[in-house]
Amino acid sequence: MVKRIIKSVTRSVGRGIKNDPEIQRIKNRFPRFFKFIKKRLTPTEKYGLYLTIGILITLFFIYLFFGIVRDYIGQEALIRADLRIINLIGQFRTPKLNQSMLFITYLAKAEIITVGVIIFSIILILLKNWRFLNALIVSVVGGEIFVWIIKNIFERPRPSLTSALVNENSYSFPSGHTFVAIALYGLLTYFVLQSEKNKFYKIISFIFGIGIVISVASSRIYLGAHWPSDVLASFVVGSAWLTIIITSLKIKKKFHPIKFNPHFTKKTILIFSLFLIASWIIFIFSFYLTNPLKEKGEYIKPKTIINSTQISQTLFQQLPKISESMTGAPAEPINIVIVSNKETLHQAFTKSNWFLLDQLSLKTSFKIIDSIIKKYPYPQTPGLPVFWDTEPNSLGYGQPTEKDLASSRHHIHLWETPFMTENNESIWVGTAHFDEEIKKKFKIILPIHTTQILVDEEREKIKEDIDNSGFLKSFEKIDLTGLTYGAKKSGNKFLSDGQAYILYLQNK
Repeated sequence: MVKRIIKSVTRSVGRGIKNDPEIQRIKNRFPRFFKFIKKRLTPTEKYGLYLTIGILITLFFIYLFFGIVRDYIGQEALIRADLRIINLIGQFRTPKLNQSMLFITYLAKAEIITVGVIIFSIILILLKNWRFLNALIVSVVGGEIFVWIIKNIFERPRPSLTSALVNENSYSFPSGHTFVAIALYGLLTYFVLQSEKNKFYKIISFIFGIGIVISVASSRIYLGAHWPSDVLASFVVGSAWLTIIITSLKIKKKFHPIKFNPHFTKKTILIFSLFLIASWIIFIFSFYLTNPLKEKGEYIKPKTIINSTQISQTLFQQLPKISESMTGAPAEPINIVIVSNKETLHQAFTKSNWFLLDQLSLKTSFKIIDSIIKKYPYPQTPGLPVFWDTEPNSLGYGQPTEKDLASSRHHIHLWETPFMTENNESIWVGTAHFDEEIKKKFKIILPIHTTQILVDEEREKIKEDIDNSGFLKSFEKIDLTGLTYGAKKSGNKFLSDGQAYILYLQNK
C-alpha cells in the first residue's frame, strides 16, 4: 500500500516537473548538470543511487564530527560537561559493575580484536569470500591507523588518573576502543544481515551488534579512560568509516555479483567456524581473568587549613560562589555554609526532621520509577545532581511537607570544600530551595521538581531548624553575590538577596 502511494506521488511529481516550462527551460540550459543528477539518483547506475546515499550519510556523520572538533577547540558546552559527567558517573560505580565494565571494554582491546580478526579471516577464507575478507582487514587495520593519526593531531590528554579505574598511555581524542568496536562488530553485524535470510536472526544480530558497540563506548566513560566527547566523536566518525566500507560492498554486490564456491561442505565450514569462534570466546575470558582490574583506594583530596575566624574573608577567594549546571552554566548562588564534621552535620539535620537523601545510582533510579508507578512513599528520593566546582553534590537532605512524600519538600544540596578549620572541622557549602511539586518529563522516567522562586526562605528555615535542635553554636551572615535573579537549565527560576549563613555547629 505504502509503495503504491510513493510510486503514485513520484509519478505525479515527475509529470509536474516534465510539464513545467520553467523547469524545462533550466534543464535545456544546463543539460550536463541534470544528466549528472539523474545518474546520481538512478539505482541502476554503478555510481548512482547507492553511492549518493552512502556519500550523504558519510557527510552527515563527518559534519557531526567536525561539530565536536569545533566544540573541543572552542571549549564549548559539550566539552565543559566532560569533567562533570565523569565526576557524576563516579557515584554509580560499584565493585561488581566495575568488573562488568572491564570485561566489556576488553571486547575492544587490541589483543582481543587481533585474535578476532584472525579467526574471522580464516572463516572468510574457508568460504572464499574475498570481498568480505578485504573489507574486514581494511575496516579494522585501516581504522586503527586512521584513529592513531587523529589522536596525534589533537594530542588531547586523558582524564585525570584520580577519576580513572584503568591506566591508558595514548592520547584521548577520539576513543580508539569505540572506533574499533564499530569497525569490527559493526561490520560483522552487516555480514550477518547480508548472509542471513531469517528475519528473526537478522533482528537479533542487529540488536546484539549495536549493543556491543554502545556497551564498549559506555565502558570507556565509566572506567574514566575517555572523556564523553571522545567517545561521541569516535561514534560518529566510526559510523562514517563503516558507511564507506558498507557502501563499497553494496556497489560491488549490485554491479559485480560473484558466486562463492568453497572447497569444503557447508557443514564442515559451520563446525570449524563454531570451533574457532568458541576458541575466541575462551581467549576473551582467559584474557579477562588474567588481566583483572586493579582496584584503587579511595582518593582523598588534600585539605587546606584556614582559621575558623577567617572563613568569611578567605573561603570564597578561590572557590565559586554559585552552583552550576552540567555544562558549567551558572545556577543558584551558595546560601548556606556549614562548619562541622560529617557526623555532627548529619545529626543536626536528622534531629531537625530532615531525611538524608539517597545518592543517585542505578538502584535508586529504578526505585524512583517503581515508587511513582506503585505510588508508595519514598522520602529519601535523590534530587537531580547539581554541580559546584565541577563536582556533583556529595550530600543532600530533604524534609517532606506531608505524609513522607517527596513530591513537595524542603531541599538542600551540600558539597564538602577542600578546606578545614584548625579544629579539624570540615567546611560545607550548599544551596537550599523548596521543591513545590513534581512535573513529570518523559512520562515517568524523569520526575523534576518545580522549585519556589524565593530561595532565601529556605536559608532562614534551615538556620532556624538547626538552632531549635540545639546544634547551632554560632552563626554569621555574609553578603556573597548581591541581589541575584536567574533561571536554571531545568527552567526553574530563583531570586536571592545574595546573602549566606555561616553556621558553626556543635556536638549535642
